[in-house]
Amino acid sequence: MENWYLLYSKPKQEARAQQHLANQGFESFVPHIHISKIRAGKTSTKAEPLFPRYIFLKADSDINLGAIRSTRGVAGFVKFGQTLATVPAELIRALLTRQIQLQQEAPEHIFKPGQQLDVLAGPFASLNAVFQQADGDSRSIILVNFLGQQVKLAINNKDLAVTPSVSSN
Repeated sequence: MENWYLLYSKPKQEARAQQHLANQGFESFVPHIHISKIRAGKTSTKAEPLFPRYIFLKADSDINLGAIRSTRGVAGFVKFGQTLATVPAELIRALLTRQIQLQQEAPEHIFKPGQQLDVLAGPFASLNAVFQQADGDSRSIILVNFLGQQVKLAINNKDLAVTPSVSSN
């Protein structure tokens, strides 16, 4: 009977361990999540493990523990006492399904280009601004009129709000 076991990898070696497990004929799974990060002023999206250092391994109940433990990138099995940790197949299916859904959904930013915003906090509080573009998941690049000049700023989204539209009645 095949079970899903939980392995612990060496730091940042999940992909290496998966590759070497696949070379031995094992099926493994490491759920990933896409994270936007800002480096040197540029936003990049990178896939990172949802559970860092953990690998789900599908194998028979009579597996050769020594062969898996000695696989490059693998630190060992997760155990409870002397019992190997197993994971229900339903959980693995749910994680696989959710990962596929996340890959198909494009992340949407809360503001739209050209949208009028109010700055709520910081040195530019109470100024009106225009949303220009997203700067990662939690920041926005905006344009504000300051001392007769248009200034481009990067501000946390929590410090911005959509300017309420004024209706004439």
